[in-house]
Amino acid sequence: VNAIAFDFEDASSFAKATADVDRVFLLAPPLNTKADVLLIPFIEHLEQEKIKRVVYVSALEIDALPSMPFHANTIKLLQSKSFELTVLQPSFFAQNFKNYEFENITKHNIIYAVAGEGKVGFVDAEDIGRVAATALTTHGHSGKFYEITGPELLSYSDAANVISEVIGKTIVYPNPTAEQFSQTLAQAGAPAFIVDYMIDVYSLIANNRVNRITSVVENVTGRKPTSLKEVIKRDFSK
Repeated sequence: VNAIAFDFEDASSFAKATADVDRVFLLAPPLNTKADVLLIPFIEHLEQEKIKRVVYVSALEIDALPSMPFHANTIKLLQSKSFELTVLQPSFFAQNFKNYEFENITKHNIIYAVAGEGKVGFVDAEDIGRVAATALTTHGHSGKFYEITGPELLSYSDAANVISEVIGKTIVYPNPTAEQFSQTLAQAGAPAFIVDYMIDVYSLIANNRVNRITSVVENVTGRKPTSLKEVIKRDFSK
């Protein structure tokens, strides 16, 4: 694989990045609430280059958050073109415990989120990748919306128990209120928009909007989805 410099904000990078390309995996930058505007020039470039197949990554139940219309707006734009579009709607990533909670887990023995006692099907990012790769390289996925979840519904309290079992020490989930969560992140120096963003996102769990399991991973890839326990084993053994 040859790495090519690319920047959504630099249209001069588009041509080289899409040379000899006939399909695209489209993933917006994280924590950007104006991603729909950011992606417009690149989507228009794809249309001009007659690149047909696009696999776009959204998120499970994100349309339930009025504060985050960027995925819906982007999907609407993509649908208005002549793309062979597949939309991935993954649940919360199992890798978040390593990527965002590692210090809390290893130094403070907690996982810290404002998810209440709602449950979610934490999904292995590698399983999302397998679904994306299948949609990009095989037929029959155009026009499909794939809700991608892991194999089991777990609360953050359940996740703390799973992590405790794997790493061999007790991890707790204090289940903070939104006010406590805001104060903690503000004291840690997090920008206000990040705090608001995370509270909105976690509300999908707290309000039971994502408490479901689907068979998409197995149906699309032929492989059973990976459990949170297996991801934690993999991530915390490194």
